[in-house]
Amino acid sequence: MMKRNEKKVPKFDEIIFENRNKDYGAYDLRKRYKAVTSFSIIGTVVVSTIIVILLSLSAEPATATKGKELIVIIKPELYKPPEIEQPEVKPPKELFKPPQNITPKVVDDTSVVTSFIPITDVLTSTTVNGDINDTVAYTEPAGDLVPVEKKVFIVVEEPPVFPGGDGALLEYIGKNIAYPQEAIDNNVQGRIILKFVVTEDGSVGEIVLLKGVDPLLDKEAVRVVGTLPRFKAGRQSGTPVSVWYSIPVLFQLIQQ
Repeated sequence: MMKRNEKKVPKFDEIIFENRNKDYGAYDLRKRYKAVTSFSIIGTVVVSTIIVILLSLSAEPATATKGKELIVIIKPELYKPPEIEQPEVKPPKELFKPPQNITPKVVDDTSVVTSFIPITDVLTSTTVNGDINDTVAYTEPAGDLVPVEKKVFIVVEEPPVFPGGDGALLEYIGKNIAYPQEAIDNNVQGRIILKFVVTEDGSVGEIVLLKGVDPLLDKEAVRVVGTLPRFKAGRQSGTPVSVWYSIPVLFQLIQQ
């Protein structure tokens, strides 16, 4: 009779990790896998059982409502809107009634008869030799209450010309202008631009300051332009007209 081989059969993990480093963590994890799993299952069952028992002990019977707050849930009924009585709609009143055929009533003429207006021959006969019975009076036509403002042109066919031309105009201003002493003391200088109207007869009309420098210089420039002699008037379609004319006036101090 053969002897039974009592040699221990190696486990699955021993076979896998044969000739390998068993100090590596994987071998230890596989070796303790069953024990760890069993412990986890048992622990979970025990903890769950304890929680269920505690919940069942803490729960109060459904019938023990004495002395406790009672929460009542009321189910609302379906809302029914109130019935509104519809007002009675009446047909609109008749807005306009067509007039009936009425026979016009004949009445006497009561209009006032106007006085007789004499014809030209009658009027002539009443004015012979200055008849005092003459009722015709002559009135002079009323003149214009508001004078018509004449147009001032900006550009015309024949612009106004100063005697001797623009050079003579600037020379006249330079000779007749007076530099204010206060402006000299304060070293005030600059260019002033004026525009003025050369009227139909060539004289200087309205003067407008377009660009000023200082009240002293502005006033002196306006004064000199107002003394300009007559221009040759501008013309439009051969007729003398009023025209705007622009000119610069320079105030400059020269250091000596």
